[in-house]
Amino acid sequence: MNNKIRILLAASALLLGAASSSPAFAWGCVAVSENGTNGYSYNYDNQGDASDRALNECAKRATTDQTCEITDCNQDW
Repeated sequence: MNNKIRILLAASALLLGAASSSPAFAWGCVAVSENGTNGYSYNYDNQGDASDRALNECAKRATTDQTCEITDCNQDW
């Protein structure tokens, strides 16, 4: 096998290995109302978008007199 091809294959393997071993973090949040209605989100690029989604999901399930609040956000979801 040509040395240039060997070097190219070795470099490609190193790059693929490095890319697959890097951790991928994504934001997720949980929103809950006072009576337990909930909404959640996961796999968002930032906390703001994850919070918005969780609140919207909670609000869809809640009655008009319930207020949803974020109870937890985590970058590992």
